Amino acid sequence: MRTTRILALLTSLSLTAPAAAQQMSAAERATAVSRARELAGCIDASHNEMQRIMRLMVAAERQRDTSGDPAARRDAEAAIEALVVRVAGVQTAARDCLSTRVPTPGATVVVQPPPPDAAADSVAGTDGSLNTVEHDAQLAQYIYVVVAQQVDGQGRLDDHVVQSAVRRATTGFERCYERYLDRGSMEPATLDLVFTFRGAGAVRSVAVENSRFDDDTFEHCIRSAAGQIRTTSPPRGGEAQYSYRLRFGRPPVVTQ
Repeated sequence: MRTTRILALLTSLSLTAPAAAQQMSAAERATAVSRARELAGCIDASHNEMQRIMRLMVAAERQRDTSGDPAARRDAEAAIEALVVRVAGVQTAARDCLSTRVPTPGATVVVQPPPPDAAADSVAGTDGSLNTVEHDAQLAQYIYVVVAQQVDGQGRLDDHVVQSAVRRATTGFERCYERYLDRGSMEPATLDLVFTFRGAGAVRSVAVENSRFDDDTFEHCIRSAAGQIRTTSPPRGGEAQYSYRLRFGRPPVVTQ
């Protein structure tokens, strides 16, 4: 009976993919199995680490919310921030896991260089890096620019012009953050504010990306406040898109 079931299983498999099973050599199948095991182990390790981190996160949040000792609450908040950094590390490791390519039957990968991108070339420096407008700058008491870069477009604006334009929206950003704090969360977090200059006046195509805030109301408020970003002169040579990574919360800790 067992032999009959095995034969039936093999028959069903051969009916679904007879040709595919013959398109891999023994070496290719061995490579595929090896990479599958590697992928499974990597994903499992990331899962286990996230489980440990979340257990510690729950404990730290409990200490922050229930301790009557201010020092203990500060320690809990510092622990939460350290755990958030660990989460980012796990995310990076998981992304690397998923980049592992497992060969499949009949899959032929042809790598071709991307077509020229004049807009991308125009915003890149001579070493291929993006033009940095500013970094590690303070906009307001609890709002900081982590890094700001031109990320697309063939247009050009002087850095100081972009900086001044963004600071027109600072008061609006502060109001958004004050309302966010009123809803109870004081945990520092970042978001990317992406906007485009197509001419003189207000920015266009404002978006919030890579937000660490789980708050749609706050993000909508930031997008609305960004409407105050404006210049008196258009970019030279076309439109220009910028990305501002903003950090909201207590000042970042500077280590010597």
